[in-house]
Amino acid sequence: MTFSRDHIGYFLGFVILGGILGIAIGSFIVKLAPSLAVVNAPLTRPIGFDLEFLSFYLRFNISAIMGMIAGILLFKWI
Repeated sequence: MTFSRDHIGYFLGFVILGGILGIAIGSFIVKLAPSLAVVNAPLTRPIGFDLEFLSFYLRFNISAIMGMIAGILLFKWI
């Protein structure tokens, strides 16, 4: 796929799903090999907001970033 204004939604979808799948795979890897817990160690403090009725936080770790990179590469490959 080429990166144009028509495909920005697809690009963001690939990046977000890649991050989510990266976190899931990273958690699975840590359960199989607890010595690889550094994969799920947070790189940043939680970024977000907390209201009385809604809270939203982002926390980046190595597995999420690797998943996002895989999503970008998959987007470019397709």
